[in-house]
Amino acid sequence: MAEMVLTNGLVAIGFARRATLGLLEEIPADKACHQIFPGANHALWIVGHLAAGENSFLTSLAGVTTDFPAEWNDLFATGSTPHPDPGKYPTLTEVRAQLDRRREELIRWFKDMSDEQLAAPLPAEYEAFARNHAALLPSIAWHEGLHAGQLTVIRKALGLPPRFA
Repeated sequence: MAEMVLTNGLVAIGFARRATLGLLEEIPADKACHQIFPGANHALWIVGHLAAGENSFLTSLAGVTTDFPAEWNDLFATGSTPHPDPGKYPTLTEVRAQLDRRREELIRWFKDMSDEQLAAPLPAEYEAFARNHAALLPSIAWHEGLHAGQLTVIRKALGLPPRFA
């Protein structure tokens, strides 16, 4: 049963990522910080935020040391404020590379877990997000889907055609 839960969770985060990357396509690099209203999340912040979230799971839950720049947490972590000035950010290419690496590491971490580890409860600070490690996967997929919806609105504001995965 745990294998099926893991497989379904990995499928869910894979689907969410394909949708996110598909929606990111065609957003010009010079529009990566376009906000549909002041303070709104923009494409670059969304990509960095997803990478920062997965980095947080890897470092705090898995105990993995990553090459995610510590100063990026101020730019992308939950509670950070997106800025329209691209000069305040690394390039979209740099952030996208971190997004890809964090996902690879996250998948490897989950695949290495035993049934007991998957069923183990998460620390209290993660309880609102997921009860245990196995439940973390669909929560990650949902979180990414929430931000993919924001990419859909950004695309529309930029006059780009609808896109699905």
